[in-house]
Amino acid sequence: MHDLVEDLLVPGAAATVPHMARELLRHSYFCYGFSTVAVMHSLVAVEIVLRDRIPDAGKKPLQKLIEQGADAGS
Repeated sequence: MHDLVEDLLVPGAAATVPHMARELLRHSYFCYGFSTVAVMHSLVAVEIVLRDRIPDAGKKPLQKLIEQGADAGS
């Protein structure tokens, strides 16, 4: 599990949420219940990163941020 999640790094102040998601995912190998909490933390981490990197994020819903991020990356 460590190899699977070792590249999931986010620098800066927002790093605590992805770090928690990564650790929960790693420990879900031993405790399956952690996987659902890891998914929730991962979604929060995605939103934090998108709001940080999309200048006009404002109060857009997560779905719109994902679409805008995908469009910008293509």
